[in-house]
Amino acid sequence: MSSNDTAAVIGDLRVPEPDLTPQEVIARAAAMRPTLRENRVKAAEEGRYSAELHRAFEDAGFYRLVQPRKYGGYEFGLETYYRTMIEISRGDPGIGWCLTLGTGHTIPLVAHFPEEVVREAFGEDGVFIAPHSATPRGALVPTEGGYRLTGEWPYSSGVPYSTHAMVSTIILAEGSDPVPAVVLLPRGDYTVRDDWGAHATMALGASGSNTVVVEDVFIPAENVSPLFEWGYSNFPEGTHGTRSTGNPLYLGQIQPLYPASLAAVQVGAAWAALDAYEETILTKKRLYPPLVERYKHEESQRIWGQARATIDAAQAVLLTAARDYERLGERWASGDHPTFEDWVALGNVLYASCRLSHEATELL
Repeated sequence: MSSNDTAAVIGDLRVPEPDLTPQEVIARAAAMRPTLRENRVKAAEEGRYSAELHRAFEDAGFYRLVQPRKYGGYEFGLETYYRTMIEISRGDPGIGWCLTLGTGHTIPLVAHFPEEVVREAFGEDGVFIAPHSATPRGALVPTEGGYRLTGEWPYSSGVPYSTHAMVSTIILAEGSDPVPAVVLLPRGDYTVRDDWGAHATMALGASGSNTVVVEDVFIPAENVSPLFEWGYSNFPEGTHGTRSTGNPLYLGQIQPLYPASLAAVQVGAAWAALDAYEETILTKKRLYPPLVERYKHEESQRIWGQARATIDAAQAVLLTAARDYERLGERWASGDHPTFEDWVALGNVLYASCRLSHEATELL
């Protein structure tokens, strides 16, 4: 993002709009809805949103929503982040998926990698965009000073404008059991295969879910993080992120965080379906008697009402879970550490939000 006179300096990185509020950033996302819908066919064909939209998202602050202020971000809460992603996904679910899964890994970056790695990842301008292909693939082989990595990671959603990629893999050390780990790769260490969009798969064409390819790249030891710590711990000693920021948001427990990102997109998609249904019933008549405008008939009214209530419930589940994540973080900060089961239970709640979103969309 270009510098401006209103930018503030926090540490050694700049916050572009120090006074930006959650309400304003959510409103910016909602205001983009017409533009997103105009671009959806082109985005699906190309497998990503346009460079113009990328710049618009950057200028609006969407890449910095949950980024710590010390690294040039806004450090908003999860509710603000998910409301923003819902609005983008309501404009176009494919574009929303690409944006959400490119920005949602900022929290685990800060949480689970050393501060010097995190600072380097945000670079001079404070922009970090990275997919995470979470299924372990490839092999991480120990070598002097670090590891060598080779592998391919499909469905790396959010990769088109990435500054980095996160990939899950297996450490294969002679005489030791295989250990799952997450590797942080700078953009120059991987290539992006041109295998998305243009109806190549039956999926959201604009989601930028290309394959990441790594060919015998050296990985410094500090760029490798044990996958167990991301989703199977109650963090008795905290994380790199809690120590560097003092904010329990950066415990980075992915059991709730990862399904919540998916739920935000699916809630937005359900709202988009309701919008399309509304347009239909307001502009078309029934095919069978009574031949009235569809919105005047009780069947259309019933479907609209049931779908609206179900989408409201799906969104309420998601936003309540976002607040509950932060409450668990507050408990942790007070010394009353939530259990692993607490985190898993919260993650399971978010799958209910996904199911409700599907139910409403199928009804429509």
